Amino acid sequence: MSRLRLLAVLALLSTTLLGSRCDEHEAVPLEELQRDVPPAFDYALYCDAHGTLVGHRSAVLLVHRAEHLERVYADAQAGDTRAEALFRQLEETLLLTGRDLASEASGITCSSLPACVVQWHKLDEFMPSHGAGGLRLRQVMADGFARGAKVQHVRNVVTSAVLDVLLVGTVIKAGVAQAAEAGAAAAEATPGPVQAGSIALAGVEASLAVEELPALEARMAEAEALEAGARHPPRLEVLANYRPSSTRPPSGVEADSPRWTSYVAYWSRRYEELSGTRPLPAGRAEVKPPLTWEAYSPFLGRFQRSLEFQRNATRVLQQARTSGGNPAWLPDMKRPWVTENTGLKPEGSNTVTYADALVLDEASLGSGMRPSVHSFSMKQRDFSAMSDKEAYNQSRIDAREAKTKYGGTVEVRRPGHPLFQKKVVVTRVHLVYDGTSLSPTLKNALSRGAHSYEVEVHFHVP
Repeated sequence: MSRLRLLAVLALLSTTLLGSRCDEHEAVPLEELQRDVPPAFDYALYCDAHGTLVGHRSAVLLVHRAEHLERVYADAQAGDTRAEALFRQLEETLLLTGRDLASEASGITCSSLPACVVQWHKLDEFMPSHGAGGLRLRQVMADGFARGAKVQHVRNVVTSAVLDVLLVGTVIKAGVAQAAEAGAAAAEATPGPVQAGSIALAGVEASLAVEELPALEARMAEAEALEAGARHPPRLEVLANYRPSSTRPPSGVEADSPRWTSYVAYWSRRYEELSGTRPLPAGRAEVKPPLTWEAYSPFLGRFQRSLEFQRNATRVLQQARTSGGNPAWLPDMKRPWVTENTGLKPEGSNTVTYADALVLDEASLGSGMRPSVHSFSMKQRDFSAMSDKEAYNQSRIDAREAKTKYGGTVEVRRPGHPLFQKKVVVTRVHLVYDGTSLSPTLKNALSRGAHSYEVEVHFHVP
């Protein structure tokens, strides 16, 4: 790997993330990257016939061009040797860049923390890909920083702030203690995937495993598409006038606010989707213009509350397993295995859906046995203004959706699950509503509506 090529990436990241000057080596200014219109994909733009990077800007441009990066990663995963060599160089570059950034962080001269630590929120503008390739590179870079922090004895206050690494629009906070306790041998180990941690997607806090990230992102995209809040004009020439800046937040909002950071990234992705420079997410035939900041912020608040309800309701299932008892909603289960945000591929569909909770009875696993599998959809709705008939109709809609997405024959797509990549018949589909302040008549109407689709209804008060 050319040291000049590494330093070109480091120069850009040092200026972008540290706010420091780095004039010794050529880099692509962030402003120039933001104006970049990717040409048709061609490996010759970035490497020779053997996959070796060419030119001082090729690595930076490839990392920034999300569609091209994901094309290379997909080809590498499929066994294309040229793509494998090219992506391996990107991994090596980002691993070393992460280490060098740790060295830069230890030499920060100003004393105002955390303002002078690495501004990871800008990484999303440098590496905008939200696909598997972008995720892998961010993981590698975070790993490089953690190792470099150990070697450089970077102060814990800096390490703690810096390891809030933006990952596919998500913040994964690596444990500072883990970085501090890592031995010298670990510093040369092959970078592995980031494990479960405290993450925040667009300012929404949750404790999730890496495998659950696609579920959270898919659920957010679906909720945002249905949001009725104010949006910017759809015409690109007009929309461009409303582009937000990570360094110029609205009055009263901090530039490093996770919610503002995520809004800038969300707005840019939506603009690219509308302009055709970024492909639409799977299953989306059209895309709406971005929400205004005034609509986006409260939307995230509602999304977070629904996510918290889901997590709280899932504990009813999880606690039964740890206590050795049967879940109240699954009295016939002997050894429930509960996973949250579990990917399922319904038979006859090319789209992966994500059950809020999937419960497998481990006692039903074995030769000649049919696995007992139950799926759950958690709904936090406001029924206060609904009549019994309206609530009845809403529960029918919810039940039909749950049955379609999480019922019937499905292929389990969650790595590490006992049924991973196996096709199973979902034994029962459940709906869990927030039962706070629901009258008996409303509960009865909700239950009757869902039962018409053979979906079980439960009520949970957080």
